[in-house]
Amino acid sequence: MTMKRQLQAGLALMGYVMTVAVTAAEPCPDGAAAQAAVERYLSAMQNHQFEAAYDTVTARMTDGKERGPWAALQKMFYEGGEVNIFGIDIRPAVATADDPECVDEALVPNVLQSRDKFNNQGITEFEVYTVVHNDGEWRVDRQETLFDQADVDRYFPGETLPELRDQY
Repeated sequence: MTMKRQLQAGLALMGYVMTVAVTAAEPCPDGAAAQAAVERYLSAMQNHQFEAAYDTVTARMTDGKERGPWAALQKMFYEGGEVNIFGIDIRPAVATADDPECVDEALVPNVLQSRDKFNNQGITEFEVYTVVHNDGEWRVDRQETLFDQADVDRYFPGETLPELRDQY
């Protein structure tokens, strides 16, 4: 490799590292309670305990539905789709731009592994949960599944989106 190519490669690597460092999410000073909220939610959903899961989410997550109708809808989706969550990997909570101390809001990344009747081989999903401090406790308010590698890099440094092929 010529000196010019080595220099170009070095500069490119340095630029990438600086970009990742600038865009990486900042950890919460104490995100244990926010993480625990996501753990309670995902554990309840994994075990098809939808009525219990209701207590871990906000009205936004339930679209304002009451416990019974929301739980019944989740049951229909999970059982009808034969959803099986077999891997949960909750990462440390990170701050939002509006709440750098994570007092009222935090983001909790998670790597979810699941399968269903349409994808029996399973899939790895990179998710980010927005949790809010609501009525004295942390609750899941939103969930986003990441589909762009740049987003994955921000919350899951060193991880790579799975390549989806031959999936029908």
